[in-house]
Amino acid sequence: MITRPTQWDRGNIYLSGGMQFAKELGAGWRIDTSIKLKDMGYFPLDITELDVAYLKSEGKPLLIPTDKEQLSYKAHMRKHFIDTDLKLIRENSDALIVYYDESARRGAGTVSEAQYAYNLNIPIFLVADYESIEEMHKNVSGWLIALTTKCFTSFDDLYAYLDQLPRGILKKDIYGNHGVDNKYLCHLSGDVFTKKKHKFVSQIHPLLSQKAVEITHEVYEETKDRYEFFMEYLSQQTGTKFKE
Repeated sequence: MITRPTQWDRGNIYLSGGMQFAKELGAGWRIDTSIKLKDMGYFPLDITELDVAYLKSEGKPLLIPTDKEQLSYKAHMRKHFIDTDLKLIRENSDALIVYYDESARRGAGTVSEAQYAYNLNIPIFLVADYESIEEMHKNVSGWLIALTTKCFTSFDDLYAYLDQLPRGILKKDIYGNHGVDNKYLCHLSGDVFTKKKHKFVSQIHPLLSQKAVEITHEVYEETKDRYEFFMEYLSQQTGTKFKE
């Protein structure tokens, strides 16, 4: 069960973005976003703040240049960064805010964290450092965009969206869905929809509104299944039946 401070109980939100190639480990936007989130009742998980506190207490992990001792470097990276950050997402986060700028583009951690959250059915809110949705689609990986629950091109738009969400909807209910008072968060659009007749009494993954269901149904009906095609192709190429 996720622990949430009583004064910021709308949900814990992990702040994902560039660190290795960012100024001051990406502290700037995380500080500003943390203030805004707390004002709205959300609790930010600022990985830069946590990392700086660790460094002050325990010292900097020994990261040996990879050309000298690659295995030691990888072991330190896994223990101190990869394993810890992913555990924070898995054990402590109700949602992710992903800030995608040049520092995130140069690194791998941000997209990896988004993929991990997607696999765990955790909502992802992307803020891309571009002036319009069209520019975002030209410059941000389609894979990353597809992982997200909702995309924004400004933090102000993100804050307005989060502020109007029903209180508690980011937290999973007893059945494992992101919902409260018969209102649910659509994983494809980020829209809030209402179940009028009955509640979901088992986990639905992905959790979709009626509009999103119809769009998804059209996509699945109108296109050849890519995986099935791959299986057929490999079977033809090798003479081996890849799928029963």
